[in-house]
Amino acid sequence: MSTTPLVTCVVVAFHRPDPLARSLTLLSHPDVEVVVVNVEDDPAVADVAAGFAVPLTANLGYAAAVNLGASLARGPVVVFLNDDARVDAEAALSLAATVSSDEADVVLPSVLDGQGRWEPTIAALPRPLTLFREWFLLPDEPPAFLRRRASGVQKWRAPVVPERVDAAAATVVAVSTELLREIPLPEEYFLYWEESDWFWHLRAAGVRVLYDPRVTVRHAGGRDDVRPAKSRLMARNAVRCVRRTQGRAAALLAWLVVILWNFRLAAVDGLRGLAGSRPAAARFPARAAGLAAAVLAWREV
Repeated sequence: MSTTPLVTCVVVAFHRPDPLARSLTLLSHPDVEVVVVNVEDDPAVADVAAGFAVPLTANLGYAAAVNLGASLARGPVVVFLNDDARVDAEAALSLAATVSSDEADVVLPSVLDGQGRWEPTIAALPRPLTLFREWFLLPDEPPAFLRRRASGVQKWRAPVVPERVDAAAATVVAVSTELLREIPLPEEYFLYWEESDWFWHLRAAGVRVLYDPRVTVRHAGGRDDVRPAKSRLMARNAVRCVRRTQGRAAALLAWLVVILWNFRLAAVDGLRGLAGSRPAAARFPARAAGLAAAVLAWREV
């Protein structure tokens, strides 16, 4: 590519050459530069992404991979994503155009899961009170009697027009290349909660974050992905995030909330498993792992 691209798509690839090949086909466009960060330097990924791959010999986590890709970007806007996200060139260019037009500094698309269902991605900033309300107290979907007030709960928000938000899951993110280099993703988490830390600092810097439902992408992962390793990291890193952004007193409160949250998850799936639900029984080991990690997360305070 001889001319400067309009956008650089940084794809973090982790031993999944077949999905990556589909992603590269979707992103093929003369105005789109693709940088594939090949985590653990997988030969199969390198073969699929020949000419686009940047080797990262160790698995240093998602943030480190994104930051490496951003350091090599030639476009004025970076769209970063994991290799289980499906983003075509039109969507990437549309997100980049919104950033380049100065409508926002960071833009987040609407996300559909692997079955084509809308996936909630908007999130609250990680204060202890919002963690208590949105992670422990309230269900993932609003009950019928609360739907009129759903806009007050960040995880229930489903905008149909572009709206400003404080934070969201980093499934697919468009951001000014200069801004991402100035405020990189924090690399102290390995996986999970790094985006909450990042959005906290973006808000402190006065950065404008826009959720734009005019652009839709697909995501094969999401909340249905329940594994012991993920549950452990989610529990531990929640406390770490609050300590890093708000200090030890807030982290102590967050630790108690994280224990309650993981206890609820384990208790609900445990009881449902005993009642005969196979999906709940299959999830229970991961829930138990998350609860154990939550108790031990006092070390993060």
